[in-house]
Amino acid sequence: MPKTFNIKAGAYALNHIRENGLSPKDISVIPAAAGGPKWIVLQAFDKYLLNNWFYDRKEPLHLIGASAGAWRMLCYLFDNPTETLDRFLKAYTEQSYDTYPTPTEVTNTVNDIIITTLGKNGIQNILTEQAFKLNVIATKTNFKKKISSKYRRNFLPIVLKNTLSRNLLKSAVERVIFTSDSNHNVIINDGFKNIYQNFTKENATSALRSTGTLPTFMNPVDNIQGMNGLLWDGALIDYHIGLDYNTDGLILYPHFADNIIEGWFDKFLPWRKFNGKVLDRMVLISPSKSFVDSLPDSKIPTREDFETYFDNKDQRIKNWYEVAKRGGEMAEEFDELWKSGDLINHVEPF
Repeated sequence: MPKTFNIKAGAYALNHIRENGLSPKDISVIPAAAGGPKWIVLQAFDKYLLNNWFYDRKEPLHLIGASAGAWRMLCYLFDNPTETLDRFLKAYTEQSYDTYPTPTEVTNTVNDIIITTLGKNGIQNILTEQAFKLNVIATKTNFKKKISSKYRRNFLPIVLKNTLSRNLLKSAVERVIFTSDSNHNVIINDGFKNIYQNFTKENATSALRSTGTLPTFMNPVDNIQGMNGLLWDGALIDYHIGLDYNTDGLILYPHFADNIIEGWFDKFLPWRKFNGKVLDRMVLISPSKSFVDSLPDSKIPTREDFETYFDNKDQRIKNWYEVAKRGGEMAEEFDELWKSGDLINHVEPF
């Protein structure tokens, strides 16, 4: 078994790899999960894919992300994606708060992270026709806007509905998909109302902020033209992106976990297991337990680190940079096994 990562594949994907190997041209979709700073362990793998697998990509590659996963995928659209990923990492990792922050303070910080990541030409990169098709997921509610930004009671009925059945959630919230793909058809409808919005110069920054808008911790987005209602974190519906896609290709999923939790509220429901059709064509790559155990604090970064190291933010920042660097070990081992043709011998079925 590989030392640093696990790799799983669905029946169709596994059969394809056995017969044909695994090629970049086989991949048509990359999902990117929400999960706060957990994405940091995947930063080096993103660099590897961009500089090797998808360098000078000509065929469409659909990037589907929520929250921090969407911001990772945003970096794929740049002419200098490695520099953009580093800029994103620095802005995200070095955010800090001297006192417990208000929703407005967190909102302003996240907005600054997005603006820093975009740089001078970021919005133009989103709007320029290219092989990488960005799809950013947000969640829309019909709550009335509150000056105090306290919406906890508004979310309680939603939590209850989801606990009873995920199907009940479909009547309570709507999925908004901000996209650079004019076709609007890569995601197969799953019963949620899907509202597509093309990225524009005017809405891009707010759209990118909406996907990472944590309820109670941030102010909702309500300033996008044509959108009635409040926009929140895309993870509320699509935490680990368990969506089905209109594609004949494979889904490559670099993930910080070896399982898929469909919606954010489902993380509190251990009996709810994901078994979607998308698994059939999916190749999922995640850090191994032994690799995670070797990281600082023996774990992948989480939002709880802000509290753990509240009085020692320099140590948190050091740890997060160390995890980003160590993630390169996953990319190196994967590349070695892939080039040798031995990768298939380590693929486990879902």
